[in-house]
Amino acid sequence: MKSVRTLETVITAVPASDGAGVSLKRVMSSGCPKLMDPFLMLDEISSNDPDALGGGFPAHPHRGIETISYMLKGSFRHEDNLGNRREITSGGIQWMKSGKGIIHSEMPLPEQDTLHGFQIWLNQPASKKMSQPEYRDLSQQDIPAFSLNKVHGRVLLGSLQLGNSNFQSPIVRAEQDALLVDISLNNKQRISLPLNQKKVMIFVYQGKVTNSNRSISAGEFGIFSDKGALNLESEEDSRFLILAGQPLNESVVQHGPFVMNTREEILQTINDYQSGNFP
Repeated sequence: MKSVRTLETVITAVPASDGAGVSLKRVMSSGCPKLMDPFLMLDEISSNDPDALGGGFPAHPHRGIETISYMLKGSFRHEDNLGNRREITSGGIQWMKSGKGIIHSEMPLPEQDTLHGFQIWLNQPASKKMSQPEYRDLSQQDIPAFSLNKVHGRVLLGSLQLGNSNFQSPIVRAEQDALLVDISLNNKQRISLPLNQKKVMIFVYQGKVTNSNRSISAGEFGIFSDKGALNLESEEDSRFLILAGQPLNESVVQHGPFVMNTREEILQTINDYQSGNFP
């Protein structure tokens, strides 16, 4: 009998504010890195009120992490000190590796007063934290989509094997074996995904799904056991993100936008930034 994953932990997103007064839901925070390793944070931004977006996310630094921004509706404009100035629209994603340091701004741009999207932080292994920063964006057309028994999905990051078909995003993060998939299920539909990653989590942003008679509703984040297929059934029309990866099992020390492995590295990062030696 094939093993299946069971739902072990459910976390409810909480209201928060970040940047220059942007209202959002904080789904995962970096306060419990072992629970989410190799991921650090997941925020959902969903608003029909442009005033709730405040002044966006003005210029700020990062070191030691990768960020993935995914827009369901609306646009996101990215600018950084490497000279990148790019905008993604509905259905697109932005990926940024901060490495040894980057300073960027992110400005949400509503579409017909509506904006809905996510930002995810992915930890970098210690050996890569001082690597060169990189940036890339993908339009909706660049992202591979699949339909399997009327289940629809988009592979935003990484690679997903379904039967004889492999669906691979142009962005692959081999060190963390990171996978990010957006899944849509109709009412009473089931899905079984053979995932090899040890850490598997989902965030339901519409509807409700069940796993072994335990449910996860919109605004909730579920963490599963570390082996077997991911089996889910929808109780109504539902959409959710799958986040999967191999834990880095390294110490995590965070100070705001900086994530390193020791306190000494954090102090050096702060000194680099304040003294103007930041890349």
